[in-house]
Amino acid sequence: MPEQSTHEDSLSLYVVILSGTHVTGKETIAVSLSKSLNCPWLKGEFAANSANVISRSQAKRGYDLTAVYGRTWIKKMQRIGLMSDGSESDGSGDSDNEDQNKKKLLKKKTGCLALVTHFALRKPARDAIRDVMLEKEVRVIFVILQITKDTLSGRTLGAENPELAEKIMEEKREDLREPEEETDVLVMDSMQDVDALTLNIEEMIRRQVSVT
Repeated sequence: MPEQSTHEDSLSLYVVILSGTHVTGKETIAVSLSKSLNCPWLKGEFAANSANVISRSQAKRGYDLTAVYGRTWIKKMQRIGLMSDGSESDGSGDSDNEDQNKKKLLKKKTGCLALVTHFALRKPARDAIRDVMLEKEVRVIFVILQITKDTLSGRTLGAENPELAEKIMEEKREDLREPEEETDVLVMDSMQDVDALTLNIEEMIRRQVSVT
């Protein structure tokens, strides 16, 4: 992965990736945050699932997992409107609508292109997304809604049967690990009041964007 550099800091277009484990309130925050950032909210779970499956399969054949993940992720996201130039289609699109989206994108020279929600993203996925977006001259700001192990356990145990809850917790423990040495990652306490958390996230994003 290329080093994060001053080139990344100078980019005026950016995408916000809002992620976290289940029960962290991503969708509730996304509704408010997309309005305050004046950008569309796109759901990225399908793109991430596809990227996971395809990249792991291709890695077994000797392909670079990070590169395949990134290419697959952006291709799937373009189909739902992220960085689309009108040439990507899943066969169900409206060509007139695609042309309108292209014109809107060309007009937007600065600011947030989109807010994308994801389940918890681990570092390899963040690296892949960061790389593929920087190739398109768009920076990424990752916002992780953090939750404590005890809180996650309590909410999970309260919502699922015990055996399933334990299995979920085992899978989610790694997702609770805080990232290190990634300057474009903001870790936020998801236990805050929704309005306060939205304002705090917006302020942190503004600070990131203002760094040159």
